[in-house]
Amino acid sequence: MVAIAPTILRDLLPDQAEDRPAFVAFQAVGLVAAALVPLFIVYTQLAGRFPSPVQYGTVLWLGLIAVFAMRPIFASEGGRRTGLDLLLNVVLIVAATFAYAYYTDQYDEIASNREGLPNALDLWCYAVGSFVVLMGAHRVEGWLLTSVILIALVYLFFGHFMPGILDHRPFSVNRVLEISYGYRGIFGVALGSVVDIVLVFVILGVALKMTGAGEFFNDIAMMLTRKQRSGPAQCAIIASALFGSINGSAPANVASTGVLTIPMMKRAGYAGRFAGGVEATASCVGQIMPPVMGVGAFIMSDVTGIPYVTIMLAAVVPAFLYLFALSATVGLEAARLNIAPLSVERPKWDRRMKSRAAVLLLGFGTLLTLLFSGYPATYSGLVATGVILLVATALPETRLRLKDWPLFMVDSGRDGLSVMVSCAAIGIVIAAITSTGLGIKLNQEITALGEQNLMAALMLAAVCSIVLGMGLPTAASYLMVIFVAGPAIMELGVSELAAHMFVFYYAVLSAITPPVALAIFAAAAIAKENPIKLALTALRLAAVGFILPIAWIYHPEIMIGTQGTGIIDALLYLPFLLAAILGFAAAQTGHLFRALAWPYRLGLGIGAAVVLLPGVTTSLSGTALILAIAAFNYWSAQNAQTA
Repeated sequence: MVAIAPTILRDLLPDQAEDRPAFVAFQAVGLVAAALVPLFIVYTQLAGRFPSPVQYGTVLWLGLIAVFAMRPIFASEGGRRTGLDLLLNVVLIVAATFAYAYYTDQYDEIASNREGLPNALDLWCYAVGSFVVLMGAHRVEGWLLTSVILIALVYLFFGHFMPGILDHRPFSVNRVLEISYGYRGIFGVALGSVVDIVLVFVILGVALKMTGAGEFFNDIAMMLTRKQRSGPAQCAIIASALFGSINGSAPANVASTGVLTIPMMKRAGYAGRFAGGVEATASCVGQIMPPVMGVGAFIMSDVTGIPYVTIMLAAVVPAFLYLFALSATVGLEAARLNIAPLSVERPKWDRRMKSRAAVLLLGFGTLLTLLFSGYPATYSGLVATGVILLVATALPETRLRLKDWPLFMVDSGRDGLSVMVSCAAIGIVIAAITSTGLGIKLNQEITALGEQNLMAALMLAAVCSIVLGMGLPTAASYLMVIFVAGPAIMELGVSELAAHMFVFYYAVLSAITPPVALAIFAAAAIAKENPIKLALTALRLAAVGFILPIAWIYHPEIMIGTQGTGIIDALLYLPFLLAAILGFAAAQTGHLFRALAWPYRLGLGIGAAVVLLPGVTTSLSGTALILAIAAFNYWSAQNAQTA
């Protein structure tokens, strides 16, 4: 057993450039800390949950140790860490340990007797704890997130000097530290949602990846689209939608599925920037597609108290429409380019694929059964993970080897580090927004604007969601923005669920919105294209996604279960929406049965816009215009072929 330990360490750190014992040992400490995160989550679910400060504090402490131990501040060109880097990270780990140990030990006393009256040691704990979280956030997300947090802290300290709605009452240094490192800030709703929900589904995602069940998504996508003219692009859409639902990260989804789909699209004849745009846009789909929605539905349920099943049903039609828009656009683009079906070998329905299918279906079947039976998301996710591992172990083709189990535990912790630490840091931003009253003031401004022009208020809320969400994990950006824009939208008469979905959609789409579009940069690197040009293509492809949240405000029937709407209401309006999306896609690509002249493209665009206006008459009129142009072009194309 001792002999295979170095081999396991090499597997866990395949790219390590270190052979010095002290540095390797330090990295090993990070691996152990990462592995302890999922073990702690599972233990507390089985043996009983600790009080929130202990529960959240322990997970955050382990996460910070893993980040500081495995991600260097300073490294030489060869990737070797310097002595200064080792020293600084040891200091940060000691500081994180002090803040965690003191706060956990003293929390009852602080809550009972010293809230608002911290002593000297309390203040040291708050200052040190906030600093190490800020350093951890910088390590996992870079300067963008760090800048956002620093701006929030500057605003807390100096906002009383600012003009207009930015002005707030003065805060002392003691008060700022107490707000930051407490239940209003770092240990607030953002970190709580990650620890209570997100990390469980990170474990589930790693189980799917390591058993090979996740690869079944790619196999299914290939089988469904192999003989189609637009098959490679359709494969990218389906695979990214399915895999992204579990992955929960658009950039990570691009990196995992894009290495297969982008080169395949380019071989088929799509331009590189179009191929990259399709993959980046499709990688956003999984986070808005039930049942898992990249755990977005579960976070939303935790924040709002709305049952998961209600959120899932409301998300079905918008997700389908987004997928249909992408599929229609790439299909019309393939027809315009006259792309022939790509000759790709059909995936073999062999014993290995059947084993993957069994693991996936039984795991997801368990998850959905428990969720629909009313069990909590965390419990359902852990049981589903157990079923996946149990079934995988029973089948030789999916069974984890002995040396795979340490990697499973480490990856289950390591894959969640970014969202965990960034959400802890986002807690400081949320505290600044709520404690200063800025959120209320912004809500009042948006509400006042909405009384004069609802569309303008919605556009302002959408811009807030996109700008504040740039460069952040979806969960972090949604949780930050909902406290700013969410209440204002609800004040305008929008239902709670529709408002939360509104913010969540734009938080998801911020991954492809310049200038900080992480999914775009990931796709551009694979496609070897200019990121700006690729981003413009992605925005064109995702245009329906940007329109949908505003559309369901005026047409609540798009979201089943909001404002008294039901499945019948959605089905009655769905044909009009499909016609509008098809018309919009044809207007973008310039092709519908044949090349389209500008007057026809303009007519299709107008028809699509008219469908979205309130009223049955306008929907019928817009649909009639689209169908008339489509019929004329079909007739013209047929005549051209027979001539």
